[in-house]
Amino acid sequence: MFSQSLPAQLLRWAALLILSLILVHHCQPLLDVLAQDAVNAGCHSMDNHDGHDMADPDMTDHTSHHTMGHHQ
Repeated sequence: MFSQSLPAQLLRWAALLILSLILVHHCQPLLDVLAQDAVNAGCHSMDNHDGHDMADPDMTDHTSHHTMGHHQ
């Protein structure tokens, strides 16, 4: 069984983090998915500064406000 000491746990977590970062760096499809998710999260975390309201019937299609040219 693995050692339960704090330094051993930190070493395992650090190794897992490094392995995860290497995996993401070398796996382009995964990197693309994470990047797109970050872009989407950034877009939807903004206040309604550009005047589109998701309750507007013309905006019920989620992608419509991403392709209308409001974001630069």
